[in-house]
Amino acid sequence: MRIRAVRRPEDGVAVRRICVATGDAGDHSRHILRDPELIAHVFAGPYLALQPRLCFLAESSGQPLGYVVGALDSVEFYHRWQREWAPAFAADHPLTDTEERSADADAQLRLLLHQPLRMLLPDSETYPSHLHINVLSGARRSGVGAALLRTLFAALERAGSPGVQLGVRATNAAAHAFYRAMGMTRLPLDDGPAIRFGRPLGGRYRRVRENG
Repeated sequence: MRIRAVRRPEDGVAVRRICVATGDAGDHSRHILRDPELIAHVFAGPYLALQPRLCFLAESSGQPLGYVVGALDSVEFYHRWQREWAPAFAADHPLTDTEERSADADAQLRLLLHQPLRMLLPDSETYPSHLHINVLSGARRSGVGAALLRTLFAALERAGSPGVQLGVRATNAAAHAFYRAMGMTRLPLDDGPAIRFGRPLGGRYRRVRENG
């Protein structure tokens, strides 16, 4: 097994495929979405397009096993998303006045496509970076996730980040244990739907700027 940077177009295809295959807390997104590709539009595509230097793929014998993507400065990243990523979906995924009030998962993802600042987590000064990680079911509990996180932590630290965080479903106990084992601690609760975990890094700057 090796971890490498996402470089080729087919790497991006693999990342998106894994995102869809694991988007329901490790299960396939078709269980919760009528359009499973929406989850890749939100949690994979923007990172591949806007922050490619922080996208890494795990593979064995040429077969993708999992990936991690991150944003160095979440505030700047989501503002870039608003300007550069969201307009691409204006025609195919138009935003209506019903999305914000709807509990439908597809509608909520369409809303995030157009209004990414809704995803900005608290504590952006202490933990300005964030990440998403997904590993195929057959590759879990084999060190793949740990290797991916270590690679991203090192890349963020080199780029100057003082801390990274993520949100995870409150019921995903296995993920909670994994993040704790990776040196992440649960952060204070907020008004969002997810539990947050964070990890300090060695960056020296209170604010960092996107360099991808």
